[in-house]
Amino acid sequence: MNKVCNILVTMPSAPDLILDLLVADGGMLTVQALCRAGALFRIGESAIRVGLTRLSGEDKIRRCGRGCYAFNRLGPQLSGTVDDWQHKATQAVPWNLDWLAVHDVGVLRSEKTAWRQHSLAMSLRGFVAFQPGLRIRPNNLSGGLTVERIQLQALGLSPQALMFRLVDLDEERRNAAWSLWDVRSLEARYRLLQTGIEKSRRELDVKKLEVAVRESLLLGRAVIGDLIRDPLLPTQLMSATTRIALVKATTIYQRKARALWRQWLTAP
Repeated sequence: MNKVCNILVTMPSAPDLILDLLVADGGMLTVQALCRAGALFRIGESAIRVGLTRLSGEDKIRRCGRGCYAFNRLGPQLSGTVDDWQHKATQAVPWNLDWLAVHDVGVLRSEKTAWRQHSLAMSLRGFVAFQPGLRIRPNNLSGGLTVERIQLQALGLSPQALMFRLVDLDEERRNAAWSLWDVRSLEARYRLLQTGIEKSRRELDVKKLEVAVRESLLLGRAVIGDLIRDPLLPTQLMSATTRIALVKATTIYQRKARALWRQWLTAP
């Protein structure tokens, strides 16, 4: 892994790069433009074309005329989750001190692909292990149990998992549940990310354009990856201040990055 402004970044695969560019652009891009972008990350033209075929088959992107593609906003739930990171906080509602729980001891770990999808769904929606085979999160998301079950199923929740509302924990288990999230580390992480993208934003204009666009994508996808996995903890567990500040800084950064990418993609 490499670091950009003291933040670890990972190189995107061809499908990841295509999705990142189409989501950020908001419009459509040509195959030629995507292949040119791929070269910045040492991704060959053949890999980009294979990625386009794969993403089209998964309904994550759509063809817009000959040799042009756009992000499919009506596609799979996971793609929509990535696209909607800026508005994730609107899902939060006041917390009545109860919990949402998923009992998944009956889910076969040997079915590795299904298990990975199931675990990813849990992670994206803020569920953490409470006891063996039992994951919980505060019941502070809009729509409660009914809507959250639908969200998780769309993301890959195993049919063998049992989901329910958990109330009336005894004092020992209630205290254990409240301490499941390392709030101090999460807040420190968000402050680090904010410092990094603000530093990068100040420096983008003085760098070569191809260096700036490459850096902005690597750093942006790292920060947005954290925001997508934000557990949206209620204020009783964690102040929203650091998350709100990071979302604001990232929104400004992404606006700058989009302008630079448009300039680079349209350059001769």
